[in-house]
Amino acid sequence: MPNLKSNELKEVAINKYFANVDKKNLDGVLSTLHQDAVIHIVTDHLSHSGRDSEISNMLQGYFNSYQELWHGNFRSIIDEEKQLIVLKFDWKIKDQKSSLDTGSNVNVFTFKDGKILNIAIYKSTQNNPLK
Repeated sequence: MPNLKSNELKEVAINKYFANVDKKNLDGVLSTLHQDAVIHIVTDHLSHSGRDSEISNMLQGYFNSYQELWHGNFRSIIDEEKQLIVLKFDWKIKDQKSSLDTGSNVNVFTFKDGKILNIAIYKSTQNNPLK
């Protein structure tokens, strides 16, 4: 598969990956990921490997733990040649007791074969909702 263009990298990361996270659409999120994907929560020294195993389980737990998810105000740096996009963004999550938490993160996405292969997450909060 040919490399994705800058606008395509942004489309997948923001309008497919994060849009589906916010909708809590597990199949939609997983469809953006390479089967060998790894999500590294760098600030917690934690990794989830495999789209259909650890990542799927982590996302399902995340979706079940929160009433509402929102990610927005995206700012990006894109390296088309390396198939990489860095996103700085704000987020809001409301738990099952309607308690609101907010912050901003930086995620580094790398792609292979048009799919997200790795996500490195740098969180601004001490509580990790992605355990």
